[in-house]
Amino acid sequence: MVSCRWPSHTVCRFELRHMHTREELFACFPVISQLRHRLGDAASWVMRAMDMKVEGYRVFAACAGPRVVAVAGYRVMENLRHGRLLYVDDLVTAADARGEGIGTAILDALADIGRDECCERMIVNAAKANTCARRFLKREGLKDLTVGFIKSLETTP
Repeated sequence: MVSCRWPSHTVCRFELRHMHTREELFACFPVISQLRHRLGDAASWVMRAMDMKVEGYRVFAACAGPRVVAVAGYRVMENLRHGRLLYVDDLVTAADARGEGIGTAILDALADIGRDECCERMIVNAAKANTCARRFLKREGLKDLTVGFIKSLETTP
């Protein structure tokens, strides 16, 4: 359990844990959908998260009682540039719970997981246009060192 001030500056406690079951993943949908608008509905999110699990995708969350207040989706992987790394695909705190230290607690826990998994680095994906996330990550000590490029591979009829 981690202490925080949430909501409205009342003291609460939240638990950081991995989410494995369909029910736990369903509980994450209201938060993850604040970041990933294209998910559609909760059933689509759960199906995609379960499918990605085969590729190493893990869901980590902060829960205040029965309510999920933050979600991170990550995977441990290796590549030639970074060696073994913990890659954070998704990181979002519920809009009404931001500014309470929950995102910091999740990042710290993910760094610990990465160390336990013998990772050399943790890389967090944040869209160039998401200035709030980028500001938060810089404040947390992450370096803005890489640039990613995207090309749509959709076929047009």
